Amino acid sequence: MDKPTDSEIIDRLGGTTEVARICQIKPPSVSEWRSSGIPSARRQFLALLRPEAFEAMPIKSVRQTVASLVDTRMSKRALRAKLGLKTDAHLAKVLRLPTAEVEAWPEELSVPALPQVLQLLGVQEQPSPAASAPDDPDADRIDLGVHAA
Repeated sequence: MDKPTDSEIIDRLGGTTEVARICQIKPPSVSEWRSSGIPSARRQFLALLRPEAFEAMPIKSVRQTVASLVDTRMSKRALRAKLGLKTDAHLAKVLRLPTAEVEAWPEELSVPALPQVLQLLGVQEQPSPAASAPDDPDADRIDLGVHAA
C-alpha cells in the first residue's frame, strides 16, 4: 500500500479542472502540480476537504478500480482509450505481448481472454511467485541418504 502520488490525488479529487475550481485557480496551475507537487498550503486544504483522496489504496482496491473502469467485453480501441494508450505498441508493452499479436486483434471486437488481458482487467488474480515456479520433475528421484557400499 503506497501513498498516492500528487497526480493520483488530483485524479481522485475529480481531475485538474475540478481541483482548480475547488482551489479557485486556473487549471494550468493544477496541471503543473502533477509534476512539481501540490503546494503545502493547498495540500493541507485539500486533505481537510477530502481526506480519503490522500489515503493509501490497498492492492485489492486498485484491482477493483481497474475492473470498474474496464469491461472484459470491451474492444481493443476502448481498452486503449480507458488505459490512456495511443498505439497498439503501447498496449502490447503493458500486456507483455508481441506487438504484432496485439496489432492483429480487430479494433471493434472484444479483446481475447488471454491471461495477461484478464489480469489487467482484474478478472484473474496474478499468480503468486511460489505458484508460478515450475515443479522439479526429478525431485522425488533424488536420494539424499548415504548408502553403504
